Amino acid sequence: MKSAWNLVGMGLWLIVLVTLVWMVHDMRVRRIRLIVKEHRSFSWRNLTISTIELVVWLLFFGGMSYTTFFQNVNQLGARVDQTTRYEPLVINTGSTSGSAYYVEVDNSDGKKPVQRYTYLTEGEKYQVSSNDATVSDGKKPINLPASAYKWDEKKVTKYDQRHQKAWVGVIETTYKKSFVNGIGLHAGRLADRFTLIRIPDHSFMLKDSGYGR
Repeated sequence: MKSAWNLVGMGLWLIVLVTLVWMVHDMRVRRIRLIVKEHRSFSWRNLTISTIELVVWLLFFGGMSYTTFFQNVNQLGARVDQTTRYEPLVINTGSTSGSAYYVEVDNSDGKKPVQRYTYLTEGEKYQVSSNDATVSDGKKPINLPASAYKWDEKKVTKYDQRHQKAWVGVIETTYKKSFVNGIGLHAGRLADRFTLIRIPDHSFMLKDSGYGR
């Protein structure tokens, strides 16, 4: 567990489950009592009570579901921490064509094609998806997809100059360890990761025919 605050969320989800079981049991008991004592299966009072119980439970369940599964990380503000790391890329000379490249691009097929980017840093090899990464080879290092994130412009300019436009920047957004984040079972967990792969121009990109074939 990333943080003890997540026990708050676990407890609340347990209450959601217990409340559902109790509500179903209470509805059943009241209906049986109605049949046995009043010899009928319907009453407006019984329906009103059941409706109120159901509405309250649905509001509770909906609130917990939204907090746990549907929050927009970009709108959480002070509830998250953002860290950024920069590393120079290592050029790869292992292609069959003999050309050197910084990033290898694999293309998938299907209705929603996704690209896979493979790159090297000092002693490490990474593969990321185009769903949460981008390759920048223009004059400006921060392209349109990357502009949705906050970058240190001074560091970006410095790395462009020091490493001849061949570096990678990774932004990680993490939920703070707090009571509020614990309600959604997010405290201390990674919320988002975005990778900006910077290369001098598209000639340093090796394009493959596809992956998963």
